[in-house]
Amino acid sequence: MTSATTKMSINNNDLETYSIVWLDASVNSEENMDAQKKLRSIVNQLRTFIDPEEFMKDVGFIRQGDLTILIISGQLGRIVVPEMQKLEEMCSIYIYCFNKEANLEWSRSFSKVKAVCNKLDELIDVIRVDQKHRSRNEESLGIDILDRSSTELNGDFLHSQLLIDVLIRMKPSEQDQNELIELLKTEYKGNEAELRRVHEFASKYASNCAIWWYTRDSFVYRLLNKALRVRNVEMIFLMRNIIRDVYEQL
Repeated sequence: MTSATTKMSINNNDLETYSIVWLDASVNSEENMDAQKKLRSIVNQLRTFIDPEEFMKDVGFIRQGDLTILIISGQLGRIVVPEMQKLEEMCSIYIYCFNKEANLEWSRSFSKVKAVCNKLDELIDVIRVDQKHRSRNEESLGIDILDRSSTELNGDFLHSQLLIDVLIRMKPSEQDQNELIELLKTEYKGNEAELRRVHEFASKYASNCAIWWYTRDSFVYRLLNKALRVRNVEMIFLMRNIIRDVYEQL
């Protein structure tokens, strides 16, 4: 949601795989603004739209390999969902509406519609549970690349292994670690839950707890896995201290 230029010019609008897009005429009501904060504790990147045309322009620029979760009103859903069902980067759709039964009826034929909710707490809880499953299923590559016992080798895998080999031989750099922390603070600005984890990471991270950080539900595995999957060399470079520590514990 925010952007900054680091010394390595990393585009931190795109550091995580998943984003949420919310299309609803009342998306900026007081109640929904509070819900947006809760949703950002689940998926950091959140964009909101009132105008369907602006929304359609935005989804046309989703990067290949990124995945979008759509929250949409029942009224707009009848128009937009058929098109979103065809979009590869649209992984899941949630309909938030007043008339649950009516919207359940028409949405049954669209496999990407995961839930129809008429209460915000229900909507947030469903997305939270679903996202835990999605994240672990979609982002399993990272630990495989770091694990030398894997026998599943292909060209992309070997390319990443060679990069890891180079990085783990480099000396740890406090400057790069500080740059990573500043990037994280910018990326998660306004996301109180994730910022608490960033501050905890900055003050308490130690090499002997790298696996704990990697397997924890936090920015570490989300950012590292995507960086490895898409071969974001700049981001991998900034996270090389963590990569080395994880590698040595496997």
